[in-house]
Amino acid sequence: MAMESACKLQVGRDHYEGKVRMEGDHIDFAGMTKFRFRLTEIRDPSRDGDAILFNFHGNPVSIRLGAVRAAERWIDYILHPQTLADKLGVCDGQTIRVLNLEDRELFDSLESKNTKVVSRGSKRCDLVMLGVERAAELRQLEDLSDTLRPDGAIWVVLPKTVRTVTKANVHAAAREAKLDQTDVVDYSETQSAYKIVRPQNKRRRSSSDGSSKGDGSKTGGAAVKAGR
Repeated sequence: MAMESACKLQVGRDHYEGKVRMEGDHIDFAGMTKFRFRLTEIRDPSRDGDAILFNFHGNPVSIRLGAVRAAERWIDYILHPQTLADKLGVCDGQTIRVLNLEDRELFDSLESKNTKVVSRGSKRCDLVMLGVERAAELRQLEDLSDTLRPDGAIWVVLPKTVRTVTKANVHAAAREAKLDQTDVVDYSETQSAYKIVRPQNKRRRSSSDGSSKGDGSKTGGAAVKAGR
């Protein structure tokens, strides 16, 4: 989950005021100028009262958040950054279907959660990870939702800069499939992931029925490349 705050930033001898946002693997500052601090490039992080202190490419950095509790949460995040599986809300032991994603970091992160990763078949799953490069590939959403457990979700992973498919396409495809697009995370430096779920009333009905519509077999012929 992203964290945001108004702040006072000092980089070396220079001072700035603006807003800071921490999400995924980086901290973004927006004010009269912009900075991005990648967590992997931060050195010697510490906290002093309401300020986060660290070294970034040889420059001392101070981010004063204005509240000690906020600073405590931020330094904990910096010292214990989320894995990709954490960002996607993956829980231990879940079944994950991965389609059209060849991503070693994803598979390693899922393995750390002791998940069962599948690519094809009708087995019900907790999450579907779907890599998309063209808008037409979003037509699979309704069929894929039929294979989800009641509280399951689909994560649609898009390139950030390719214009053949956009977040507007994701919203439209979700509505067409009678699903809700509820969240977005910074999946990687080049990709974003959009979370799609059943509406609350459909989740309750599926849970009480003990199954969701169909048996999931419709995805067997889906025109996608298996992630594994």
